[in-house]
Amino acid sequence: MIRFRLAQLLREKEELERRSIPWREVSEATGISGSVLSSLASPRGGVTTNTRFIEALCRYFRCEPGVLLELSPSLDQETRCHVKELYPHGGAHH
Repeated sequence: MIRFRLAQLLREKEELERRSIPWREVSEATGISGSVLSSLASPRGGVTTNTRFIEALCRYFRCEPGVLLELSPSLDQETRCHVKELYPHGGAHH
């Protein structure tokens, strides 16, 4: 499962800037709603997102996608992702 490292990156940014940064500020700066940020920051992961969100967050945190995202070593049946589940009507093309 891919997880966002938002909480860790926010803590690092707060330390670097020596101030507290509320999620509201991240939301305003990225254009991503607070509820979506909350879902992305959830330790449970497994949130479907799009590349615009990834790009906006990378620009905000000034990082590459590999710093923003991490691949969890857990690949049990519950977390496996199949293209047919994401695109049941054949929306994905190779």
